[in-house]
Amino acid sequence: MAVYMQGSRRRWVIVAVGVVALLVGIGIGYVIGNNTAKTSADVVAESRSKGEDAATALQRLPIEYEQAVSASGESSATITGAIDEATGLLNDAYAASPWLGAALRQPPLAAIALLKADVASKVAPDVFQHDVDQAVAAIDAAFGIDSTTG
Repeated sequence: MAVYMQGSRRRWVIVAVGVVALLVGIGIGYVIGNNTAKTSADVVAESRSKGEDAATALQRLPIEYEQAVSASGESSATITGAIDEATGLLNDAYAASPWLGAALRQPPLAAIALLKADVASKVAPDVFQHDVDQAVAAIDAAFGIDSTTG
């Protein structure tokens, strides 16, 4: 036995089912999109984290430099390699921070160039430490990192 339904009622049921399906789809899309999208705060936090990685790599250098100077062996290649690694980390941080202009990028790069010059001219460890501190401060300023609280 077939159930007869009036045409207007059948259209109403089809429209109601369509509206419910649309609302469910929008809700699922919102939840998935909201959970997978990066917010601007996430992007800034990632940028700062990469900047901190570069600063941390530089902060380890004075110990290695002092050991290289006291050993009086040819370890400047090791220090230069470590500086290059820190420069790579800094470039990664810049890639994650396209909003940082040249005015903010230049001081850390100049400070790292000074560190390379320090290694080449074999400055005293305390001078090298000072220049590393200046490079770290430049990175902190560029990325808005407050290293005094950490």
